[in-house]
Amino acid sequence: MPPLRTIWFALISLSYSILLFGTAMLGFKLTTQNETGWGAAFLPFILAVLSLLLTIMSLLLKRNYKVGMIGIHLAMIMPIVGALLLGNRAWYLYQQGREGTQVTLAGMMAVTSIYVFVTMMLIRPKKEDAPSTMDRDEQANAIGQ
Repeated sequence: MPPLRTIWFALISLSYSILLFGTAMLGFKLTTQNETGWGAAFLPFILAVLSLLLTIMSLLLKRNYKVGMIGIHLAMIMPIVGALLLGNRAWYLYQQGREGTQVTLAGMMAVTSIYVFVTMMLIRPKKEDAPSTMDRDEQANAIGQ
């Protein structure tokens, strides 16, 4: 079983994936006739799938330490990348004069992504307070992999 902080981290990352997926579906459903629905759904859907995969990788911390650590660290970067991409999309659409649901959803998800990033940074353990997640045998196996 992964450490408690890893489980909390995974729950936040999973919630972020679900929220991105919901935003993708909402963006697809709320498009007007002169907008394409796939444009609003594509970026949040790709970010949701990537975030879900990284969440699964982070839960593998006890089985494969390297994969777990890669998953945790990339999952920490994922919301800030999502904020940049979604914020850029909102700004681009706004500059084109297309004020509507797509601009609102992309801007809202950019702000939410920043919130998720800050939350992930606050729950991570400090280096000096971080409990050892592996015993001596697991460390030897992780180094050997």
